[in-house]
Formats: sequence, C-alpha cells, structure tokens
Amino acid sequence: MARPSEALDPALVDIANRIIEHHDHDRGTNVPCWVYVYDPSEEFAVRADVVRMAAWLQAPGRDVQSTSVSLAVAFWEAIDDSGMYPELVAQELAAIGSPLVQAEVHRSVGQLLRLPPSLTERVAAKLPQPPGRWVAVLYRAGALYPGYRTSALLDDLRLRTGVRVPVVLLYPGAVEGNYGLRFMGKTEPAYGYRAMIVVRGERGGQA
Repeated sequence: MARPSEALDPALVDIANRIIEHHDHDRGTNVPCWVYVYDPSEEFAVRADVVRMAAWLQAPGRDVQSTSVSLAVAFWEAIDDSGMYPELVAQELAAIGSPLVQAEVHRSVGQLLRLPPSLTERVAAKLPQPPGRWVAVLYRAGALYPGYRTSALLDDLRLRTGVRVPVVLLYPGAVEGNYGLRFMGKTEPAYGYRAMIVVRGERGGQA
C-alpha cells in the first residue's frame, strides 16, 4: 500500500496501512490495538509524526478520521469528581521517604480510578463509535503511572465498553525481552499487554 510519507517512522507507516486495511475489510469486532513504544526524548517528534499520519489517513480515498484523547485529562477528571484531591495530596506528602506508604497511596489512586464512572468509561466516552472510519490515539500515558496500568485500560476498552475503533496508545519507554514494557525506560517491566507492541523505528510488531 502507499506510504504516508517517506519521512514518517516506518512503524507508524505500518500502523497507518493496517488501519486502512481494517476499515476496508470491515473486520467487525476484531478491533486492532497498538502500543507504540518510543524513547521519551522523542516525545515531540512522535507527536509531529502522529499529526502527519492523521493527515494522510484523512485524505480522500482513505477517509479515516483521527481523534486524540489525553489520559491525563481523564485522570484528573476522575480525581476532581471524587473530591479526594486534598486528601490524596496530604497522603502523598506524608508518604515521602516511605516506599511502603507510597505504594499504599498509589493503590488508593488505582481503586479510585475504578469507581464508576471508571477511568475506562471516561476514556470510552471520549471516543467515537461506528458508523464511520476512525482511529483513536491515546497520549500522556504517564499520568496513570503507577496507580493504574495502561494494559488494564486497553483490555477494558476492548472487552467491556464496546469500543469499536482502532486504538493507538503512545508509550514513552522501552521494550524488555519479548513482551515487557518499561515506562520511561526506568521502571520494572510490565507485562500482560494484549495489543500489538510496535517500536519506533522498526517494522512489524509483537502480538
């Protein structure tokens, strides 16, 4: 298939062509999802590439619209609506110097994000639904760390909310082994992603 741009990252070229293939062949409930992994230092280059990819997808003959959702916005909506922001700040300050207490605070945040409307439901409400040819790009994944795993978000979007548009998650980090992802290239590797992992600068991906 045609390339979006000779200058565009080949991993995004693959994603763009697969998005077109999905829509052209009406894959129904088999909705694709990608985790696009890149070095954190390339954040702004990635954002520029995603804009170029979106413009290519939107061109006549392809007609795929793109929408971007900030996970940070959804996160802070949940925190603000809970009314627990002052308490969480106080707990975070009290936990300074105590990794065990900090871990408990992070667990509390994760539990809060699962209360209705859950973080997944908030993100799903921002995504388009068929009919139509769409792709959704999720960015600012770092806002969820470490209280909420992005792998859980992707699984819930696909399996529990009825989202029927292809999703690309922008993930600043590194791949560890075959399936581990290290956020910002520094954390312990996280596993369990049931999406195709695509690394910036590489073709194909790991299912």
